Amino acid sequence: MLAIDHKKLHSLYGSTINLCARDDLFALTGVLGIDPATNNLAPTPEEQFACAFANVERIADEVGLSLDEIGRITVFTPDASYRPLINEPWLRLFPNENRPARKTTHVPLAEGAQIELEIVGVLGKNDRQPIEIDGVRHKDPLPMGARLGRHVFSSVLVTDIPNSRVRPERLDAIKQVYENMTAFIEAAGGTLDDISNVWTYLGMWDLHPDYVDVWVEAFPDPASRPSRKTFYYPRVDIQLQCEAVIGGNRKNLEIAGIAHHDPIPMGAVTGGVFTSSGIDSRDPETKKEPNGVPAQAKNVMANLVRLLEQTNYRLDQLYHVTGLVGNRSYIPAFEKAFREVFPDPDRAPAWQVMPLGLDARDNLVQVVARGTSQAN
Repeated sequence: MLAIDHKKLHSLYGSTINLCARDDLFALTGVLGIDPATNNLAPTPEEQFACAFANVERIADEVGLSLDEIGRITVFTPDASYRPLINEPWLRLFPNENRPARKTTHVPLAEGAQIELEIVGVLGKNDRQPIEIDGVRHKDPLPMGARLGRHVFSSVLVTDIPNSRVRPERLDAIKQVYENMTAFIEAAGGTLDDISNVWTYLGMWDLHPDYVDVWVEAFPDPASRPSRKTFYYPRVDIQLQCEAVIGGNRKNLEIAGIAHHDPIPMGAVTGGVFTSSGIDSRDPETKKEPNGVPAQAKNVMANLVRLLEQTNYRLDQLYHVTGLVGNRSYIPAFEKAFREVFPDPDRAPAWQVMPLGLDARDNLVQVVARGTSQAN
């Protein structure tokens, strides 16, 4: 059980910090490059990167968390020009080869912020095993993923052909990244049946129908598919990020009256771990999304509750909720709807907001959620 004092964390590291642990899983979100000595963002990008990674270690020490329990760190930056600043503080935090997974995503951040970190991991597991794909390695000092106990977290999964300098294009790239995901989960000791959640970063949007065909081939059982969120991400052809629960049965969940256009479930339970796809604001009765961010945010949170009602899960079993917005200006209204459902910060899941993956014109807000089978 982590000793979480949210007021203290907020006073030292800013109001964006959220930390939640449920059962054996935890999430720490909103870690900025704040200098605890001043409680302000460090003045330069280099100092912000150094402070953000150092803050992870400080927070871990304060709450009784081991760095060895971290499964993946996601690095959010405004654009690719900041990537050269990651490895130095990363290696200070993880000097040995036994490193967690890592993913870098470029999104607009709060004013003045050049980096934001999100951390997920497994409590009580200090046996982290780096996972690699034979013949495919990242150029940066990070593994293809990590396993802690029965939980597996991938870094970004790429389209590289093993033991080759050639990268396939178009449909061949989509097929190759799925071959690499298969090789990854097998290297972790599992199969595609163990994968609980997949995030897809797709730049070739014209090939989305072909992508769906590859998805169905990989996961042919309509009653047992991972949850999935697909982001339009023009910086790449295609990349994947996945999680898995080794040895866990997978069952799909839906909201009555609402279904995704793609053959993906609204959510899944895999080995006792709940994950959702993108949950939107459609009304189950009218099948329509209301107008405006406040109304959509309220419906999104109501649909999250409806999805949980299909399981034996409760709201206090969620440990991580990611809000997706079409524009950062939507965040206050979305935050208000979130806090109406989770009024007590000490009992709320870790809350992360990303201005990514949505059309800002119609579908204004969504959530993606994770939970566990036991409540603290």
